Amino acid sequence: MLETLVAQMRTSASIALGIPFSLRALDRLIEAMRQTRHEFGAVGAQAADLLRGPALDEGTRRAVHGRRFRAQAVRAAAETAYYADLFGRLGLDPSKLRYEDIQRIPPTTKEALREDPDAFVSRKAAPAFWTTTTGTTGRPTCISFSEREMRTYIALEAITFLHNGEVQSDDIVQISTSSRAALGNTCFAGGCARAGAMVSVGGLIEPRETLAMLAQERRVPGKKPRTSVLSIYPSYLGELVEYGLSHGYRPGDFGLERIFVGGEIVTEGLKRRARRLFGPVALGEGYGMTETWPLTPMVCSQGHMHYEPSQALVEVVNHETGMAADAGETGTMVATPLPPYRETTILLRYDTQDVVRVLLPTSVTCELAHMPATSKVLGKLRLAVHHDRGWTYPRDVLEAVEGLEEVPLPARCGMWAVPGGVAVEVVARRNAPEAARTIRATLEQRGVPVRELHVGEDPRQLRHPWPVRSDLKELLFADSGASPPPHEDGAAGTASAGGRP
Repeated sequence: MLETLVAQMRTSASIALGIPFSLRALDRLIEAMRQTRHEFGAVGAQAADLLRGPALDEGTRRAVHGRRFRAQAVRAAAETAYYADLFGRLGLDPSKLRYEDIQRIPPTTKEALREDPDAFVSRKAAPAFWTTTTGTTGRPTCISFSEREMRTYIALEAITFLHNGEVQSDDIVQISTSSRAALGNTCFAGGCARAGAMVSVGGLIEPRETLAMLAQERRVPGKKPRTSVLSIYPSYLGELVEYGLSHGYRPGDFGLERIFVGGEIVTEGLKRRARRLFGPVALGEGYGMTETWPLTPMVCSQGHMHYEPSQALVEVVNHETGMAADAGETGTMVATPLPPYRETTILLRYDTQDVVRVLLPTSVTCELAHMPATSKVLGKLRLAVHHDRGWTYPRDVLEAVEGLEEVPLPARCGMWAVPGGVAVEVVARRNAPEAARTIRATLEQRGVPVRELHVGEDPRQLRHPWPVRSDLKELLFADSGASPPPHEDGAAGTASAGGRP
């Protein structure tokens, strides 16, 4: 018990003071939490306080962020090529930065990181894991992490699962995301395994194969009879719903209890339709991107996205003025991962290009009101449309159409500016007048200023289609119609099971 108390104090000190995490302390906490959950079925509330850090008022939060940002900026200027050059050109001494000076540093763009990722790697770090983004917004971006960082992220993931009870030792977990999402998959799978669960990486394959795996009955000692936890993209979840309902699957065919869904916009319509297939599952929304890892905002009961101040400094920058967005305004999320969470690839004021809305202070009355918050992501800025009546964002359209039976999942859409508003294109099951009327009425109810509506049945006819992650399919031999390659030892299937002929 004393050793666990020391480990808890050591971890709390890392979060509160920004000093490196002790891997030994994290390991001890995981062991203690697993034992506690095994004996008592729950973990005490102190674990939540440990992970979230102390509640901070606005003045204290600004002081903490100013101090942490300054420390990271000093490291960046001394240890990375990109920021050494930037601070030199700006004539700024990072050691003298105040909170008010942070906005003098121009946001780091995805293009700068994409063109020279090594320029952001600390010369004092020990890179051990090099990963890329999945590339849905262009050429993949590359980020490096140390072994310590990866072990820390996995341990923190496990602690979160154990505290919340979201993943337990008798769970069977399936990951149905792209294999190129190596960082998220590694941390999620590692966290589940350390929580005691069994993990299967199914990949982004044809829906029929994934549904067959989810419905398969298992006989693994100490585990549930079917897959109970699923990690998936919203668009791929939509594909499962479409295929499953049209091929006779129903809730009784599955054992899913929880679905972690993220990487794209999650709509209320998708959630409702997913429960028709899988039953009353818990659907947990998440936000995470490789560049700002491990920033993982929490979605509260009122639908806000809340940010743990110790993980990162999160700003919202008005995408028209370039200044801090005021309450009620929209802007792109600009994030600085802070110590002790990031030590290898250092990013200051990284512009995610994810648009959010700054909340009115009086509207935040939820259970996480003590933490900074914004709206959920409204979409990528490059997919938003500026017209003579203002801005329309992808979420405005998706929230309207993904709840309609006339629109197959995932919704295939596009949008562009026209006089007086926007033109919207949507793929429907049938290009019929009644379908178009329903879609238009629902869009208008959501406040979308529709001036033109183009409804078709073929996604290939879309003029400006939005990318969806479910299109990043990974083929099986059965899908391609090809036969597995021959093997020298004559044992068919032995080598191909590992993906290497």
